[in-house]
Amino acid sequence: MNIGLINPNKEIKEPAIHLGLGYLTSYVIQQDNNINFEILDTRVATKKERDHFFSQPFDLIGITASSQVFEEALELGEEIKAEKPHVPLIIGGSHASTVKEEILQDTPFDYAAYGEGEITFWEFIQYIKNPLNIEAIDGLIYKDKEGNIHRNNPRVIISDIDTIPFPAFHLFPMERYPQHRMITSRGCPHECVFCNSRSIWTNKWRRRSAENIIEEIQYLVDNFSLKSFVFNDDSFNIDLKRVEKVCDYMIDKKMGIIWTTSIRADRVTPVIAEKMKKAGCYNVSIGIESANNEMLEKIRKHTTKEKIYEGIQILRKAGLDVMGQFMIGNPGDTLETIKESIEFAKTSNLTGVEFYTALPYKDSILYDFVQAHGTMLTDKPSYEFHKVNPRIVFETPEFTHDQRMEAINIAISNGYYHALSTDHKSFMLDFGKGAAKKIQKILGPSLGNKLYLFFRESYHKLFIKK
Repeated sequence: MNIGLINPNKEIKEPAIHLGLGYLTSYVIQQDNNINFEILDTRVATKKERDHFFSQPFDLIGITASSQVFEEALELGEEIKAEKPHVPLIIGGSHASTVKEEILQDTPFDYAAYGEGEITFWEFIQYIKNPLNIEAIDGLIYKDKEGNIHRNNPRVIISDIDTIPFPAFHLFPMERYPQHRMITSRGCPHECVFCNSRSIWTNKWRRRSAENIIEEIQYLVDNFSLKSFVFNDDSFNIDLKRVEKVCDYMIDKKMGIIWTTSIRADRVTPVIAEKMKKAGCYNVSIGIESANNEMLEKIRKHTTKEKIYEGIQILRKAGLDVMGQFMIGNPGDTLETIKESIEFAKTSNLTGVEFYTALPYKDSILYDFVQAHGTMLTDKPSYEFHKVNPRIVFETPEFTHDQRMEAINIAISNGYYHALSTDHKSFMLDFGKGAAKKIQKILGPSLGNKLYLFFRESYHKLFIKK
């Protein structure tokens, strides 16, 4: 059986392996190594590679899509259906998990997978081979012969994610990605109002063991050269004992890697921060969202600006760069609360600051809030929210469009608003990261990592900082 999978992300500025497709394929191969996969990453593929992909006689084609790239996914789906009308076409990813049945309404897709995808995709492949009992495939959305859309029961999540094999890295052009990316956990135990990650992972947090994480890091370095690592968790430091154990392994084994991740600032200690630094961590991102304590409670962050400030100082004292991420427009926000956040950004010793506008995606508490208390300012579908510039897609009586525009302008004047297009920078940023990757590979961990960080900081000053 031949299966083609597509990651539509040609407009994304950072070339990155799609871990979701990597896990889907590795899980299926573990069940049946006679199934052949070919993956097309539109961000890095050449025209020749794209033409080759579409010339293949696939038995099934799958596309993954976030809301940001769904428009490209639609275009690809239309192209596939025009050229291969009898090939089953399934879509998955975060957008499908968010909008559910809507994903099949007036689109070229025949099926959709929602929620955690490995087992659903494996069972769906068995259905394509022998089309019986489609109703029994949890996590699947499909059209019947009359065109009616059905959503099956949600998929029960995999409890022990150590049992899932590493992503099928060999199916990707790994040499074209400037960083190694991994996830060390799935889900988040919190329920912030603006987040809809529960659409895929639920609110249950599942950890990979420290041993399993270290094994994958070593595999990547041994097979695909030394690069910087990104741990793409919602929050890497939910379990502090696990963080400490991972760092101890990295230190004891002298792994020589450098890495970055996202953490909660209120869940860090001096011991943990110092071990992270010693283990090769050079940068962390923290979702601050607001520096107003009432706002932090309203958006269910369950922390305070004082705890966040303390965490930032611990991280900075340990020698880590700290990127603070803030939001404009969550429930309860006003122009004054945004001004508080901007002042906090200036005075809290952060090494980087990013402000983004809140977008009300389905399956988030923010979406329900806007339906009840706000006014939508665009009739664009959610997958086109990123095209609204600046990204003000709703208002409330307490925080009008004009006030939101003023807040954005204040953030822009301070160099903090990063939802604007940076097309003119992408080539130079890609070049710098690519050059740094080559330096790491040639010079090895010690000198290579130092030069990588030098290049990174130089490009950050030139193209990111005001």
